[in-house]
Amino acid sequence: MRAAYRGVPKRGGKAGEIVQIIMTVALATAGGLCARKIGIPGGMLVGALLAVTGFNMLTGQAFLWPQTRILAQVLTGAYIGGMICMEDLRRIPKIVGPYLMIIGCFAVVNMVTAFSIFYLTDLDFVTCLFCAMPGGITDAPLIAMDMGADVVSVTAMQLVRLLFGMGCLPTIIMWIGRKRHEADTAAAIGPGQKNRASLCRFLPVLAAALTAGLIGRRTGIPAGTMTFSLTATALLKLTKDVPPMPPWLRKAAQVITGCCIGSLITIEQVIAMKQMLLPAVILCLNYLLCCVGGGMLLRRVFGLDRCIAMLALSPAGATEMTLIAADLGIEDVDLVVLQICRLVGVLMLFPQLFALLLRFSGRT
Repeated sequence: MRAAYRGVPKRGGKAGEIVQIIMTVALATAGGLCARKIGIPGGMLVGALLAVTGFNMLTGQAFLWPQTRILAQVLTGAYIGGMICMEDLRRIPKIVGPYLMIIGCFAVVNMVTAFSIFYLTDLDFVTCLFCAMPGGITDAPLIAMDMGADVVSVTAMQLVRLLFGMGCLPTIIMWIGRKRHEADTAAAIGPGQKNRASLCRFLPVLAAALTAGLIGRRTGIPAGTMTFSLTATALLKLTKDVPPMPPWLRKAAQVITGCCIGSLITIEQVIAMKQMLLPAVILCLNYLLCCVGGGMLLRRVFGLDRCIAMLALSPAGATEMTLIAADLGIEDVDLVVLQICRLVGVLMLFPQLFALLLRFSGRT
């Protein structure tokens, strides 16, 4: 899976790679601007993803250096960290209950979806479990490989989950929540901070976030890059006068993220997804019910905002959902912490849960 991440560069050496990168980024930027112009939620990210995916399926030429993903995660972490204040830290104990409910909802949906796919297809049970796992388009297939699952099927279903979570759920959530889509993210910064958001002033913060992100990546902790860069920026914000991230830099992070994910998607994977049509429909319907039903339950029990509760239950990646939420005008630290904790919890706990289930069911 990681090998596919680099795409398939054609001949031409470094010069050829640079040409491919320029084409990929240019198409992603154009796609993001078009999607944002017509008001698609998370338009810069979704538009970039769709443009690069189509380009890669038609030509196989979409390419971006794999290390670029680190930059997108660092930028996202720095953006989030710059939002955190002391009052937000005091709220962390209050999200323990919502977090446990989110993990419980995902566990139930994972099991229901896995059993449904198992009884309706010829896939083995361990493959069905990882097909329904709510997190990690890169990590889930690697863990599935270690446990003997069908990696091709798992990768295809994880791709369906990611695309559904990024492309469809935000629109459904905003429609249900009756929120106005804030297309102009600069307005969310406020008139008092707009003039302060300069790149020169932000560079020291970005350097600290990048250093911390690289350390986090070396630790091997799930979502370590974004978590460490977020933490470093938050510490700076709490101790010094840290300038906000320029809005265009966050949009750049969205375009980069779209490029990275889109370059993963090949025509072979799309063909494999056709063979997984029924499991894909089951997966999307179950996660839609989880997102809407679980979100309403979170709102009723813990008093969370309706849109924030549903976004917290979105099965897309923590980085992607944070960027999309910000693009929708929802800049809530509780949502960020819940998404990161959700990803870490799923990647650390669910494989152990699968192993116990397989052991007790005698399917190992």
